[in-house]
Amino acid sequence: MPIELSQFLLTLSQAFTLLLPITAAGLCLIACMRKGWLEKLDVPLDGGLKCGGEPLIGKSKSLRSLIVYLVVATIVTLVLNLSAQVTNLVAPVFLTNTFVLGPAITLSYLLGEIVNSFIKRRFGIATSGKASSRLGSRFQSIVDNVDGIISSGLLFIFIYQVSAELLITAFVLSVLIHLSTDLLMRRLQLKVK
Repeated sequence: MPIELSQFLLTLSQAFTLLLPITAAGLCLIACMRKGWLEKLDVPLDGGLKCGGEPLIGKSKSLRSLIVYLVVATIVTLVLNLSAQVTNLVAPVFLTNTFVLGPAITLSYLLGEIVNSFIKRRFGIATSGKASSRLGSRFQSIVDNVDGIISSGLLFIFIYQVSAELLITAFVLSVLIHLSTDLLMRRLQLKVK
C-alpha cells in the first residue's frame, strides 16, 4: 500500500474514533426516545425558565439527553482508551484520563447545542424544520448540525492539542454523520420536520 494511502487511512480511522463517543451517545439517545426509555428524565435543563417570554434553551435539551450522553460517551471513551493502548488506529487523545475526557467531550458538545438554542430563542429564529424559507431552513440545518461539533472541536484544539489534519477530517466525517442521524430522527418522527 502506498505510504500516502496508508497515512490517509490512519488519519481517517483516528478521526472516526474522535466522533465515536458523541455518535454512540446520540444513537443511544435516539433509541431511548424511540422506546420511551428514561422518559421521567425529560426535564428541561433550563428548568422551564423563560427569558423574554421564550424558554431559556427549550425542552429538547433535557436531563435525559445529558445523562445518556455522559454515560455512553464516557463508556465509549473508556473502550477507546483501552484500544489506544494496543493500536495506533485510535486517536492518541484517548490515552488521557477517560473519566475526564468522556465528560469533557460531552459537556463541550452539549454546550455548543445549548448556546445555539439560546441564541435562536433570543433572536426568534425558527428551528430548521420550521424556517419560513427553504434557504433559511437549509442554513439553520447547517448551523444546527455543526454547533456541538465546533464546540467539541475547540476542546480538542485548545485543551488536547489534536492536530489540525485530524480535526478537519473529523469535522467532515462528523457533518456527514450528524446529517444522517438528523435525517434518522426525522424519519422516526423524533424531530419536527
